Amino acid sequence: MDSEALLWGEVSTPRRGPKPLLNRGRIVCAGIDIADAEGLDALSMQRVAGRLGAATMSLYRHVPGKAELVALMLDAAIGQPPELPGDTGWRTALADWARGNRDVFVNHPWTLPLVTGARTMGPNELAWTEAALRVASGTGLPTAALLDVLLLINGYVRGAAVGLAGGPTVPGPETLLRFGLLDHYPVLAGVLDRAGTPEGPVSQDARFEFGLARVLDGIGLYVRTHG
Repeated sequence: MDSEALLWGEVSTPRRGPKPLLNRGRIVCAGIDIADAEGLDALSMQRVAGRLGAATMSLYRHVPGKAELVALMLDAAIGQPPELPGDTGWRTALADWARGNRDVFVNHPWTLPLVTGARTMGPNELAWTEAALRVASGTGLPTAALLDVLLLINGYVRGAAVGLAGGPTVPGPETLLRFGLLDHYPVLAGVLDRAGTPEGPVSQDARFEFGLARVLDGIGLYVRTHG
């Protein structure tokens, strides 16, 4: 059974009698726990089996292999989208959607590189897409433009999540000074030097909110001229 069949196929009907100690849900949860704690590179069928106190081969009765397990883990980690009441207005609702999307990557950093790869989207991820499109339809934009709005916000969230989920470390002014390179990056050095002052962003969350507001400002301008 491939990943697509596992994600979208029918769930088998529980049999009568004692509940089995090992099932697909427990395997997926164990895999998520390992990936959250140690990263996706630490995941293996053997590690998952050991965490569950089961024989490695017993896992294959429920999940064909690691690739299929990762696909199930991703959709489970994404979970259901937040409730987005329609009476709050599209801007507030899309902002809540973006923050919820960001939180997935913060809580499960290993999911970020997976969502940009070639794969079949699962039911939970598609539910997030449906929720955002439903809210975006409140802008009055043509149907064809709704997906563009979603992709714009989604692209911003994923880009910002790189830093929120522990992205690359930028050398500070002291490092540049140490290697005699401060003059090569004068503007960057000045920005980094003031990043911790009241004039600069005080946290990753503040940077995220600043960028999100600008994205929504742009969408709002587009709605006013094309809605």
